[in-house]
Amino acid sequence: MKWNSILALLSASLLILVASILNHAKSDLISFKWAPNNNVVEMPIVRDQSPEISLSRHSFEPKAQRDSKFVDLLSCSLKITVNGASGSGTICYYDAEENWAYIISCGHLWSGNHKYNPNSKMKARVATWYKNKTKLDKPASYEAEILFWSNDRGYDVSCLRFKPDWKPKYYPIAPIDFKIKEKERLNSMGCDGGREVARYEVEYIEMRGLDLVTRLNSPRPGRSGGGLITDTSWYVGICWGTSDTTSGNGTGYFTPLKSIHKIFKDNDHEWLVKTNEFIGRDIPIYDWENPSNKFKWDYIPIPLTEELKKVNWDLVPAPAGTRF
Repeated sequence: MKWNSILALLSASLLILVASILNHAKSDLISFKWAPNNNVVEMPIVRDQSPEISLSRHSFEPKAQRDSKFVDLLSCSLKITVNGASGSGTICYYDAEENWAYIISCGHLWSGNHKYNPNSKMKARVATWYKNKTKLDKPASYEAEILFWSNDRGYDVSCLRFKPDWKPKYYPIAPIDFKIKEKERLNSMGCDGGREVARYEVEYIEMRGLDLVTRLNSPRPGRSGGGLITDTSWYVGICWGTSDTTSGNGTGYFTPLKSIHKIFKDNDHEWLVKTNEFIGRDIPIYDWENPSNKFKWDYIPIPLTEELKKVNWDLVPAPAGTRF
């Protein structure tokens, strides 16, 4: 066999090997690209090959934290699996009466947009490694309903719900006018590589157009949809992209509160972003039946305004069958 034939055969073999590697890489990662200021931002989604996927070609979790002091954050964060891909999500509300846990995530786990339809029965799977402060021996998986999603630029939002077999804690979505301080440290939650949820400390930089931008521990594949949570327990952003999918040294991009509120309102779920109005706030209130201020967990009071303070309640009969 002539040398040129041998070289041709070796070259062909090398090309086949390279193509095989590239095809394998594409099977693991799905990249959605957008270029602000000519810098490509890749959506960190992971092709879900197993419950505990391992992507050896990528450097994950350089500063992942699962310390017991973060157990509340970890217990509210979930892995979402749909259409062969996985991302992350956060429990943002629990309806104890109906036993529905509502999850907020990104929209680009799906293509296009899907408006809320009460008759829709689209499904996904969610997995948790915790039940409140109890760490599980192995992740528990649940079927979830996909309520709606938006995959529009700047409005990367979705909402799901599932029936838990415990009463989960949750992080409410912050009011639309909530302010984050410059250089404030925040908790970025998610499942790098589809693995067990972890907490990462990030630093708020600024609002840049329709993006909430952070530095430190930038998202890697699998953290799409993960929540950005303040130390005061407010949910303030959804992970949608990163400028560096491997090292964590890039910039993190999150869908901000203004976009979140708009999408929930547009999909008949504005009530869900208003569950925050009386959570974690010390508001003086008046109640006809319970003046000692001992209220049931689901009781939503009315703020005691200056006008109400002036009322002589002894002269005002309580309306029959109504409560403030």
